[in-house]
Amino acid sequence: MHKNELNIRNLYKIKINRIRLIDMPRNPNAERDNPCLPEQELSFKCLNKYNYDKEKCELYFANYNNCKEFWSKVRAERRAKGIVPYLPDVEERRDIKAKYMKTKPPKD
Repeated sequence: MHKNELNIRNLYKIKINRIRLIDMPRNPNAERDNPCLPEQELSFKCLNKYNYDKEKCELYFANYNNCKEFWSKVRAERRAKGIVPYLPDVEERRDIKAKYMKTKPPKD
């Protein structure tokens, strides 16, 4: 086997793995378990669109990280108050997020 053949095979495998990552069927509990699923999916789509150039997707990553931080705080507050489940149900999340957006301090 020539060196070029090996490289082409490796590139093909990488491409197939990327396609599978994007096109895989979603876990049926994904939305329930991951409040940042839309942000995560947008990050993956951006990476796929820009051939995994992370610099072009920084805004998507920042949005995803902000989402994870927000829901982590919500989870910690609920745990401290003894509210179960620690992560609110999918139906409650929109209201919690809207309430936060009304009360959040303005950025300087």
